[in-house]
Amino acid sequence: MNFDKPGWFDRYLAFRRQTPLPTTLPTAGIRLFEGPGVHNEQDQAIYAFLQPTGLLYGFPINSPLPTLEYPDKRYLDDAGRVYLIWLDALFACLLADREYLLAGVHDDADPFAHAVRAMSRFLQKEEPETATGWRALMHRLRTAVERLPIGHNRARYPELERAISRRIRSGGDILHMPEYAYNGFLFLDLYYCMAWQRAMVREPGKRVGYLADLREEHKQVREALLRLLIAAAHASRGVDEGERRVFERFLESAGLPRNERADLSAAMTRGLTLADVRIPDAPWLVRRHLLDLTLMLILADRQFDAAEQEFAAALMQRLGLWEEELEQSQTALEAFLVANEQTLHFLHARSRVQAFAGRIADRAQTTVRKNLDRIVNEIKETRELYDLLLKSRSQPLTAEEKRKVRLQLFDILKTVPTLAIFAMPGGSVILPVLIRLLPFNLLPTSFED
Repeated sequence: MNFDKPGWFDRYLAFRRQTPLPTTLPTAGIRLFEGPGVHNEQDQAIYAFLQPTGLLYGFPINSPLPTLEYPDKRYLDDAGRVYLIWLDALFACLLADREYLLAGVHDDADPFAHAVRAMSRFLQKEEPETATGWRALMHRLRTAVERLPIGHNRARYPELERAISRRIRSGGDILHMPEYAYNGFLFLDLYYCMAWQRAMVREPGKRVGYLADLREEHKQVREALLRLLIAAAHASRGVDEGERRVFERFLESAGLPRNERADLSAAMTRGLTLADVRIPDAPWLVRRHLLDLTLMLILADRQFDAAEQEFAAALMQRLGLWEEELEQSQTALEAFLVANEQTLHFLHARSRVQAFAGRIADRAQTTVRKNLDRIVNEIKETRELYDLLLKSRSQPLTAEEKRKVRLQLFDILKTVPTLAIFAMPGGSVILPVLIRLLPFNLLPTSFED
């Protein structure tokens, strides 16, 4: 699959028709918060699904569904792998979100075709209901071409291909990472495309003009993020070179007019405070993303001093997030960096990785101790897991039994909000830590092998 050759989107669609994506996310059921509220359960599942890919941080380096990867991925260049990660993540979220919204509602539409239309309209900024004259004619022609069978025309989506390429290739190298394009706004592109589909599913009558509203909100969020990064960089001491480089890469990929980029560059030089930043109303998942990216910039200087911690706590309140989310976000980011240390040149000091890993272990100990009674009760209610743990006291577990213990422990962690971050894909980085902290003293050392 050559992403420099016209017709690549057709080839991607043909591959996904043969190897379809699931219509539910593997992270469904992970609870980041207790009780009801503004935190939609589907958005929590999307966060847990995307976090290990690196898209939330601008490092798209891991496939969202490794078992359904393009089989010839090894032949792709770095940009090609970014295309696949972003496309698979976007379509997986679009399919799962539509299934979630239509739960229990009979629908004969092809969900994948629906997702392609939503993506096409969002990325090409189409509003066919309001188009007139030559725009209406072009829309009818494009629709007719898109309905042709795959293979009839080598490039049915030339404008969409160009629109995707502009987004994917708008990033740049970051912190001596020549292998991977960095783009801190790929997640926001994905989210607002999904928001456009939600509008079409929930309130079809709002489609006229609603795309313009989404574009405006999208732009306001990008600007707010850049200003938050400036404020975070100036929160402690002076601006570190690593922080400045992170900001410049964000600014490069923001897609803002030249005069606005110049204003933001000047603001980076003179500095901003958190009070100077207007944060627009936005859904929880977007606000959590703003926290994640701000934390990433703070960690770029390898420290998280008292002034930066105070800034992060104040930001959490400004974003309307729950208190535990700050620790969750930091743990998730550090776990991602530790798990991908071989890939990320962001971590060019082993001592830094060890510091991250040490903080993760400390948090694991604290959270397990706080939730010990609940975890024990959950284990006792999961009879098979409890029996296997008892068995391990007197005899070794088989490989299959060990696998069952790991899976069921993760299922339990998914139901305990303060530990849910450890149950995300990639959470096996710290599973041995959690096992050692369980009060049973049941598992032999060989279990961790």
